[in-house]
Amino acid sequence: MSHSLFNALSQQLIHDPLNLVVQPQAAVLVLISRGDNPAILFTKRAAHLRQHPGEVCFPGGMWESGDADLFTTALRETHEEIGLPAAEMHLLGRLPLSHTRAGTPVTPFVASFNPSVSLLPSPHELDSVFCVPLAAFKEGIQVREDQFERNGRVFRVPVYHYEGYEIWGFTAAVTAQLLRLLTRIAS
Repeated sequence: MSHSLFNALSQQLIHDPLNLVVQPQAAVLVLISRGDNPAILFTKRAAHLRQHPGEVCFPGGMWESGDADLFTTALRETHEEIGLPAAEMHLLGRLPLSHTRAGTPVTPFVASFNPSVSLLPSPHELDSVFCVPLAAFKEGIQVREDQFERNGRVFRVPVYHYEGYEIWGFTAAVTAQLLRLLTRIAS
């Protein structure tokens, strides 16, 4: 993704830090690799975890009292989960606050990262880390659309399959939101 496209994406994202933190609340990092073949980074949670075992998600997690703000939460969790140092990421902005099916508020921050940095997935938290090229989404890896209802509202969320991974639920909804922004920028 060219520098100018990252700049255009940054202009479409929200830039206030969203420092208001209520418990429980989480933050994730939607990481896009820099370079000729940009890709979105995903993680697959370890199968032995009690919550969401084996699910594909973005690096991130729950806010803790020692975190200055939600971006700090996202950086801390990303470093704990995949070993990516904050110095190797460039914050572009954030997407609007969203909620998981369980109702947990989650702030998705968007950043570019250097894909040549070695990632060290935590075996306590993850089974794997993988990247899906933006081109794969354009080629059509959506296999269905799931429908969820919360508070009387119906939500339709795409489901993507890529090299044996299934991306669905909150993670797919945030991915689709980012892809819509990128499509709008490109047109």
